[in-house]
Amino acid sequence: MLVGIGIKYCGGCNPLIDRAKLVCEIGKALPPEYSFTTESSSNPWDIGIMVCGCSSACVEKPEIRNLARQWILVAGKSVDLENAPEEKLADIAARKIKKLK
Repeated sequence: MLVGIGIKYCGGCNPLIDRAKLVCEIGKALPPEYSFTTESSSNPWDIGIMVCGCSSACVEKPEIRNLARQWILVAGKSVDLENAPEEKLADIAARKIKKLK
């Protein structure tokens, strides 16, 4: 079964992490039945990832939350408010995605 994952990026004004690289690494850590999109549709995504370059998490807003049924928030060097080294963020996010499926 295909699992759609929506990606919502911040504006990138103060990035502490390489947001595009992070999403690429998450994709490599997931099986092929997961697909990424940045396109919004009338149907909510199964899972969404808010990818914020810093801890202010400016994308974290109610109108964004409505785009997906379940969310993972990457904000700077944290995943769902748990700090981690940048090199571990993708693995942590991928594990969380697999649990949400």
